[in-house]
Amino acid sequence: MPALYNIPYYAPAHTLRANLPSTEEIEAAEEINTKLFEGQYVLIRPLEGENMLYVSHETDVPIPRVYAIYQKRDSAGRTCTYIIMEHIEGQPLNNCWGSLDLATKESIASQLHASFDQLRSLGPPDYFGSLHRRPLYDGLFLTDDEKPRINGPFGSVADLAEALVLKLQHEDEQFPAERTAYYRRVLPRVLRGDGRIRFAHADIQTKNLMLTPNGRVVILDWQSAGWYPSYWEYAVALFCCGLWTDDFHAWMPKFLDEYPNEYLWLANIRTFLWY
Repeated sequence: MPALYNIPYYAPAHTLRANLPSTEEIEAAEEINTKLFEGQYVLIRPLEGENMLYVSHETDVPIPRVYAIYQKRDSAGRTCTYIIMEHIEGQPLNNCWGSLDLATKESIASQLHASFDQLRSLGPPDYFGSLHRRPLYDGLFLTDDEKPRINGPFGSVADLAEALVLKLQHEDEQFPAERTAYYRRVLPRVLRGDGRIRFAHADIQTKNLMLTPNGRVVILDWQSAGWYPSYWEYAVALFCCGLWTDDFHAWMPKFLDEYPNEYLWLANIRTFLWY
């Protein structure tokens, strides 16, 4: 899969909503991922920017535009990557879902169905991983130092399942040996799904779905996106329902295929790791 941009990348000048912030303004920002510049731009991680360029190039899924990607060396000689994207006006669904009427919820579900149909239709590679055969950014595969057997990419369901076992051992040196043996035996079977590789946002939750004033749903926060088993999108989205305080989970079947068994297994692992 060829790269979609060369560094430096700048969107055409006529598409900019305001002057881009300078490097000095970026470095002075107190909250690098949320600081607004002239109400127009926010800053994001390099991988997130590349994911967004890929999605915008290959689909019509509503996402913020990426305006610039460039690099500069800091005073210590390190190469810093700067990425600037569009700021979307609106309300995240976690702030308004409970007050929306039925017709608005139906519209949101319909829009999301169209978006996820496009993501699911992207031609898959022969691995589970981020773009260009890189590690996955989902928290289940992250480690402080590089550990390819945990981070990926993975060539098979068995390799991905083994990574989850190794992650549990990595996070808990006292993880029971017999529980390890059980997971190692059953995870390759219970996490097989339908065997397909699909491109997933991999962090769908109401705070990452922005409802604009004109009723359009824009999907935010693409840093975890990549090529996952087909059930991953649903399993993460349902886990992100968190405290089960609203009915968003009941609307998910309108835009995501349901995989309840895979959800329960992954939820068990996530709960063990972080709660």
